[in-house]
Amino acid sequence: MSRTRFVKGTYTKVSDKSHTMYSNESIISNAVKWISEVGEKLGIYYGTPSNPPPTEIKAKCVVHFRSKDGWKGEDYGFDWMRLGETSVFGDTNYENIVAKQYTDSTHTTLVADINDYNGSFQKSPTLYSNLGRVYGVYNIPWKKKADGTAEKYYCSWVSLYPTKIKNTRTQKLEPSNYKNTKALLTLNIEVDEEPDTLKFKENKLFNISPMEIATKTKGKHTLKDFVTIECLEEFATDQIIEVIATKKNSAGVEVSEVAGRLKVWANHKPRRKKAKVLLIEVKTPIIGSSSKTGNSAGQKALFENYLCQALIETDVETKTIDLSSDPNFQIGGKYVIGNQIAAYYSFTSNTPKGFISLENYINSKLKEELKNNKEAENKYDNHYKAIYLGENGGSVDASGAINGLNGYSSGKFVVLFPTKNDQTAAHEFLHSFALPHSFTNSEADSNAEFTYEYAKTENIMDYSHRVSQTRYNLWKWQWVKANTNTK
Repeated sequence: MSRTRFVKGTYTKVSDKSHTMYSNESIISNAVKWISEVGEKLGIYYGTPSNPPPTEIKAKCVVHFRSKDGWKGEDYGFDWMRLGETSVFGDTNYENIVAKQYTDSTHTTLVADINDYNGSFQKSPTLYSNLGRVYGVYNIPWKKKADGTAEKYYCSWVSLYPTKIKNTRTQKLEPSNYKNTKALLTLNIEVDEEPDTLKFKENKLFNISPMEIATKTKGKHTLKDFVTIECLEEFATDQIIEVIATKKNSAGVEVSEVAGRLKVWANHKPRRKKAKVLLIEVKTPIIGSSSKTGNSAGQKALFENYLCQALIETDVETKTIDLSSDPNFQIGGKYVIGNQIAAYYSFTSNTPKGFISLENYINSKLKEELKNNKEAENKYDNHYKAIYLGENGGSVDASGAINGLNGYSSGKFVVLFPTKNDQTAAHEFLHSFALPHSFTNSEADSNAEFTYEYAKTENIMDYSHRVSQTRYNLWKWQWVKANTNTK
């Protein structure tokens, strides 16, 4: 079948997301004047042709990829469409919790506050369908739902650093010295018709061990911590690792079909970001019972774990700023109400006239100290700064009372109080990288591509700590956004 289109004028195609063309033969472009191609962020990449994306998983045995048992966000980035397969917190069927947040149960007015989570959530089939496309979705024609339609297969995603990278001068591969180059993964297998073989397809970019999956009898199987995937080299386009099932048909001919797919996020040099971070431990005067200094011990390793999921490395320094004699931090001072630190971090009508924000004031004291030590006072101007306070505090409401906070983000600043938990710093830094809360509507923040019901996920941008759950993962769409917005 052929098709020719004639347009007597300008012909324009616009895509909000990626635009992809496939051809089994040639793609030919001709222009009487000129042809222009621009890759604004990552340049123009030429490589081997890819096959058009399939629409079905035809093998009568399906292999799903899951994180290693007990994974808490360390070693690698991993994301998958949650289907409610286990009782582990966060493994809630996303079809039921990908939603919009409304002000009340009538579901007529959308919540427009980026921090609000007390509304009424109504699941959104449209958002869920869009989310499926982020993962990559295929039909399983032999596996039917109650309504007779085919069940879906959703790809999982992994992010890994390369073991070796190319020296741009010599063009030779050299050790990268990155840590997160391997992923230990679990496989969930469902077999309807036993294949003769079930094994991974060779891929020169990865060392996959083991290559063959011996468990292939009919039924459901969970192979915990079964396969290790090591990334050998960097690559500029997302990769697909496939599991292939082979079986001889009635004519005795061996037929190969894809049984599972794992997508690997591109990790070439433009994608590997580095953020310079300064941790500032602030010593304040006696506000409570004694003078206290903010404590950043152990924080570097924690937020490194989480940010590396989005291929963001951190170059971290630590400094102490002594404000123990600063009158603004004494009882009755500008930044103290009662015996707590006062932060007007969201400027409102109750903010004192001419007030300098807490973070900017501390930054000015940092500059003074640098200048007194004969160092350049703009030394840390391009750093993300995390300010650790030793006294409790929070935002000041219209009545002048303190609303306690664990921390908050303001531009490239993060302010942290002693009530913080292990995820607070990463959570607040990710706000600086344009990630909204998981429960925020896109109508409140255009960066909120998807909205999830409050405290139902283990995502770092959720508030699940308020239901005594640990937050530790980032979703693939968040990897993209955080990575793009790292400066």
